[in-house]
Amino acid sequence: MGLKLSLVLGILLVATVSGSVWYIDRLSDQISILKGNQIVLESKVEEQNEAIDNYLAKQQQTQAQLNTLESEKRQAMEDVNRLRKTFARHDLDNLALAKPGLIQSRINKASARVMTTLEELSNPNQFDEKSSTN
Repeated sequence: MGLKLSLVLGILLVATVSGSVWYIDRLSDQISILKGNQIVLESKVEEQNEAIDNYLAKQQQTQAQLNTLESEKRQAMEDVNRLRKTFARHDLDNLALAKPGLIQSRINKASARVMTTLEELSNPNQFDEKSSTN
């Protein structure tokens, strides 16, 4: 009976050891897979952080441009209001009838200035990079 008991306990011990070795090997494989996943995830997180930093820098640049445009718009509105007040003070119809040469020359000069400015603003090549020659 002692020999049978020793044989059964020996078989159980071998089964336990082999099961433990298999389980440890399986856990080792899982650990290596998880480490690979961790490396991939860390690289993706770095890429996402760089993308966020780029986005924030672009957002700040856009905000600065919007502020510049807003100040230019405010200045233009002040000019428009100033001109409206000037034209409201003068009756150009009566002045044009009384002194047509004076009004005509001023209107022609102003129209030429407006057309030049309009041409500069609507120039499709204004945003092209200019080659710098030293």
